[in-house]
Amino acid sequence: MNKPLKGFITYSHKDAEQKEELRERLAVMEQQNELVTWDDCQLTPGDEALQEDILEKVADSDLLLYLASAASLASKNCNRELAEALNRKIKVIPIILEHCDWLRHQISHFEVLPHKGRPLTKWDDKSEGWQNVVDGIRKTVHKKRAQKDSLPSRSGADERAGEAFQYGNVLLLLGQLNEAIAAYSDAIELNPLCVDAYNNRGAVYAILSEFDKAIVDLNEAIRLEPNSADVYTNRGVAYAGKNDYERAVKDYNKAIKLNPNFANAYNHRGNAYAEKNDYERAIEDYNKAIELDSDSADAYNNRGNAYSNKCDYERAIIDHNRAIKLNPNFAIAYTNRGNTYAKKGDYECAIKNCNKAIELDPDYANAYNHRGFAYVGKNNYEGAIKDFDKAIELDSDFADAYTNRGGAYAILGEFDKAIADLNEAIRLKPNSADAYTNRGGAYAILGEFNKAIADLNEAIRLKPNSANVYTNRGIAYARKNDYDRAIKDYNKAIELDPDYANAYIHRGAAYTGKNDYERAITDHNKAIKLNPNLANAYINRGNAYAGTNDYKRAIEDYNKAIELDPDYADAYAIRGAAYVNKGDFDKAIGDYDTVIKLKPYCAKGYHNKGNAYIKKGDFDKAIASYNVAIEQDPDFAHTYNNRGAAHEIKGNFTQAIKDYKKAIELDPDYPAARNNLNIALRNLQNMKK
Repeated sequence: MNKPLKGFITYSHKDAEQKEELRERLAVMEQQNELVTWDDCQLTPGDEALQEDILEKVADSDLLLYLASAASLASKNCNRELAEALNRKIKVIPIILEHCDWLRHQISHFEVLPHKGRPLTKWDDKSEGWQNVVDGIRKTVHKKRAQKDSLPSRSGADERAGEAFQYGNVLLLLGQLNEAIAAYSDAIELNPLCVDAYNNRGAVYAILSEFDKAIVDLNEAIRLEPNSADVYTNRGVAYAGKNDYERAVKDYNKAIKLNPNFANAYNHRGNAYAEKNDYERAIEDYNKAIELDSDSADAYNNRGNAYSNKCDYERAIIDHNRAIKLNPNFAIAYTNRGNTYAKKGDYECAIKNCNKAIELDPDYANAYNHRGFAYVGKNNYEGAIKDFDKAIELDSDFADAYTNRGGAYAILGEFDKAIADLNEAIRLKPNSADAYTNRGGAYAILGEFNKAIADLNEAIRLKPNSANVYTNRGIAYARKNDYDRAIKDYNKAIELDPDYANAYIHRGAAYTGKNDYERAITDHNKAIKLNPNLANAYINRGNAYAGTNDYKRAIEDYNKAIELDPDYADAYAIRGAAYVNKGDFDKAIGDYDTVIKLKPYCAKGYHNKGNAYIKKGDFDKAIASYNVAIEQDPDFAHTYNNRGAAHEIKGNFTQAIKDYKKAIELDPDYPAARNNLNIALRNLQNMKK
C-alpha cells in the first residue's frame, strides 16, 4: 500500500475553528490512506512550539494547505511557513476562508480553493463550500501520487528558474526587496524568457523608486509577452513614478483594452488622473474598479482621496471607512482619513488617525507628513516641523513633506528656510500646485508681490478648480492693498466651493480693508456658521467690529478666539490693541505679556507693550519695553520712532533726536519720524535759548 501524502496546515490561531473543520472533513482521505495532516498544535507534550520546529515539519510535507484570511495574510509566521514550502518546492493550496486581500498576496499565484476563490463565508450552504475544498484537495493528491516518480516535463534549468521566481515572490511578500530582486535576477539568468521574472523585478524596482530600471525590465516583459495587461499596468506605475502621467495613462489604456475586467488597471489610471487634478475622471475609474472588485480597499481609499480633493469630505470619509473595514491594518487609509479630517478642521480626529497609521507602520512617511499638517492647523508648529523632518528622513524625495514644512517655516517667519524647502518641492514635483501656492504665500508676506502672483498663477494653471489657490492669490492681492482683485479671487473661490469657510474669512477681511464693515461682518458670520471652531473667523469679525468702534463686541470675539485656541498669540495681541483703544491699558499690557510668554522673541509684543505704557503715561516702562524690542529686531523703524517720542516727553531731546534719525535711516519715507525729528530739533533749540 502506498504511503499517504503529508499535508501541513498553515493558519492563524484566530482561525483555529476553521482549521479543525478542515481536518474533520479530510478524515475520509486519511482513513483511505491518501492524506495525513499536521499543524502546530500537534507537537508532543513537553515540546515548545518554536518556529524552527514548525518549519522542519513544513519541510517534511508534500502539501501546504494555507487557510487564507486577513489574519493569516498579516501573520509573519504564516508567511515564513509559506516561504519554507516554496523553498522546498512543496505544492501550495490556498483555501480562501473569507473576503481578504489575497489577490495581492503571494498565494494569488497558485490555484485556490474553493472554485474560483469564492470565500467559504459566501457559500449559502457552508458544507457545499467545504466539500468543494475537499474535492479539490483530493484531485491534487491523486495527481501528485500518480506523478510522484515521473520525470518532470520542464528542463532542470527551467525548473530552477521557476523555484527562484517563486522564492523572489516570497521575499517580496516579506518586504525583503533587494533580496527579491536578486532572486528574480537568478530566475532570469536561468531562463532569459521568463516574462514573470522581468515583470516582478520591474515592479520591485518601481517600489524602490528606481523607475528607469523598472521600465527597462517591463519593456523586455512586453517584448516577450505583448498581451499582458499586468505588465502594461506595472509599466504605467513606473511612468507615474517619474511624473510622466501621459505615458502612464497610455499604458493603463492598453491594459484595459487587453483585459476590460482588470480592476487594478482602472484603479491605477484613476491615480494618474488624480495626479493631473482631473478628479472627475479619477472617480469614474475608481467606480469601475470597485464595480469589478467590490472588496478592493485600495480603490475605496483612492476614491476617498479624490472626493477629499474635491472638498466632498463626507463622501471621502465614507470611502476611507469602507477601506478600513475591508482592511483594518491599512495604514494608508487611516492616514488619508486623517488628512480629510484635517481639511474639515477636525485636527484632533486627524491626529488620532495618523497616530493609528504610525502604530501600524512606524516607517510610513506620509503618516508623519499628514500629522504635521494637522499640527499646523492647531498652531503647533514645533510639533509639525518635527513630523515633517521625520517624513523627509524616511523619504528624502518626499515633495509634499517639503511643501508642508516650507509652509510651516513661512508661518514662523523663517522665510529663507521656507523658500528653500518649497524650491526643493517644486524641483522634485514640478506639477505641485500646493508647492507653488505656499511659495507664493511666502513671497507675498515678504512683499515680493510679482513673484507671489506669478507662483499663484502657476498654481491656478495646475489646479484651476481649487478654491484654496484662488483664496491664496486673493490674499496676495490684499497684501498689495488691491482689495478689488482680492475680492474677485475670493468670489471665484466661493463659486468653486460655496462651503469653503476660509474664503469667506479672507473676503470679509478684504471688505474690512475697504471699510465696508457690514459686508465684512456678514462674511465672517457665514464662515462661523460653516465652521464654528475657526478662531481666525472670530478674530477677523472682531476686527470688523473694532472698525466700527464697537470694541465691546470686538473683545467678545477675541475672547472666543482665545477660548478656541488658548495659545493663539495674535489673538492676545489684537485684543490688547482693542483694550488700548478702550483706554483699558492694564488689560492691554496683560495681553501683551501673554504674547511675550507665548513668543519670547516676539519684538512686536514688546513694541506694543511699550505703546500701551506710553498711553498709560509710564514712559520709563515704555522705554524699557522698546529697548527689548530693538534688541530683538534692530531694523524696525517704528520702535525707534516711538522710543524717541517717549524720550522727548521726558525732555531727553538728544536721545529722542538720535532715535528719530535711526528710524529715518531705516525707512527714509517715514513721514511721522521726519515730523517728530523737526519738532524735537526745534524744542532742543528753544531749550538752549
